[in-house]
Amino acid sequence: MEPITSIDRYEPDYAHSCEVCGSTPVVSGVKDGKTVYVATMCGPCLWNEPGAADPMTWNQAAGA
Repeated sequence: MEPITSIDRYEPDYAHSCEVCGSTPVVSGVKDGKTVYVATMCGPCLWNEPGAADPMTWNQAAGA
């Protein structure tokens, strides 16, 4: 990734709905305290992982 598009963490964006299933929140990416990426999909649709419905799981290390 380019430095401008790398992120520090994922955060929920409740202002938008998923373009696939209509649920909220969608995924946003934060770098240095600023939102630098807003997905058009919720966690489960973006990562194809049902457990990603809980935003608390978005920043867990893989395999944790």
